Amino acid sequence: MSRIRMRHYRIAMPEGDNKPEKPIRVVMIGDLHNRVFGEGNNQLVEIIQKQYPDVVFSVGDLTVCRAGQEVNLDAGLALLKRLACDCPVYCVNGNHEYRMKIYTETYRGVYQKLVRELQRGGITLLENAHVQVEINGARLMVHGLEIPEKYYKRFSKAFMTAEEIRTLIGEPEEDCYNILLAHNPVFFESYALWGADLTLSGHLHGGLVRLPFIGGLVSPQVKLFPRYTQGLYEKYRHKMVVTAGLGSHSFALRINNPPEVAVLELI
Repeated sequence: MSRIRMRHYRIAMPEGDNKPEKPIRVVMIGDLHNRVFGEGNNQLVEIIQKQYPDVVFSVGDLTVCRAGQEVNLDAGLALLKRLACDCPVYCVNGNHEYRMKIYTETYRGVYQKLVRELQRGGITLLENAHVQVEINGARLMVHGLEIPEKYYKRFSKAFMTAEEIRTLIGEPEEDCYNILLAHNPVFFESYALWGADLTLSGHLHGGLVRLPFIGGLVSPQVKLFPRYTQGLYEKYRHKMVVTAGLGSHSFALRINNPPEVAVLELI
């Protein structure tokens, strides 16, 4: 069984009256792709619970959605439901969930089941929507961006602009700390220009194979040496944390790239 790596980040919120009274502990998970760590995912749940999170963010791809194969929602739903017993859980669709959402003829009723079960579990799914939450005295506006399918196609050079993001989810909130859940980190510059104080992403699986001093080798779009594969990035004073995720699918390969959970302290 692979050992789960914990990656810790400490991020300073802007000075002013919206500073938290004590650090906000955030756990971010991504790209589970049906993977299970221990019976009933007990190993993963225990690791997350020991972080005592104030909130959990899931940045997409709980499952695997592939043409001609049955979609299994069990592992991802069970995990989020267990975590939601301890703290609020917010999630956004990745390209796999988005695929079963738009191809209704192929995936009959599967997406509707996902939405229904998330609601029953008290989990908030943000589909080009936002919600304001207050944690430790700080106001957070959590935005969930659904990225259109064309931006996930292999070998594609399509670029998502800040203007398109505004069309999809509106403007950021001036009086809050704006957190953007956006599955694909490739468009970080646009997220920053849009106004996200902090973007949380996954999707690139850490680059599948990680090389010393270089980083990730290849993206799901088959681009060599992708730029944002894992870690903390900053642009125009806006930050993004990318998780290497927990599972894999088409390329079931992770070398020097263990499954991970990201833990953030917002101070």
